[in-house]
Amino acid sequence: MSNNTLMRLWQELPSGARLLTVLAFVLLMTGACTRREAFPEESDEIAEADADSVAYDGQLLAQVVFDSIDYIVPPLDLMQPFITEFGDGTVVDKVMIHKVQEAKQDKAGYYLVGMGIRNGSYRAMALQLDVASDNSLYLSSKSKKFICGATAGCSFCFFTFSGNQITGCECESRAAGSFCEQKFSDSNQLLKNARLRNTRDDETRNTKDLQPLRVSR
Repeated sequence: MSNNTLMRLWQELPSGARLLTVLAFVLLMTGACTRREAFPEESDEIAEADADSVAYDGQLLAQVVFDSIDYIVPPLDLMQPFITEFGDGTVVDKVMIHKVQEAKQDKAGYYLVGMGIRNGSYRAMALQLDVASDNSLYLSSKSKKFICGATAGCSFCFFTFSGNQITGCECESRAAGSFCEQKFSDSNQLLKNARLRNTRDDETRNTKDLQPLRVSR
């Protein structure tokens, strides 16, 4: 249909009909603009919510300096959090950071380990630490958790690993009936509500040699 024909039809419409047509067109365009503008705002809110849900909650615990661990949070401060994390009556009396590296070509991994006793039986928990580019060691709520517990007939358990990853735990004794129970979780609450000191705030250092975990052959 030509422009002249459209113009002639428009002019033949009563003035009231032309006014209603103009109003309908304006309302239609306004609604379309409103809907288009609403979508970015809604998307922004979703993006912000997603960003908050994946926010990293890692806590700086130590830093690797050559072949030693520079503890930023004193291991003593982590004993009670470990007791709470076990939550089964285990009394933790030793906390340290272990280096895990089966061979020199393997990238070293680091675990925060708490050891103790429950009802006379040995118990240990290892939490995988995140390693930053400057060799700082962080623990987050998403760090993997491994628990190793001795049963009747076993006096001591140790974690086994491949490369730089813990793969299980075994009893030190090979006698029949001697074994260890293992539990695994892909998250932890060790530092939830924990009150920790920072040795760097006091300009002090507590440096200890690394103690590699034993390898099961």
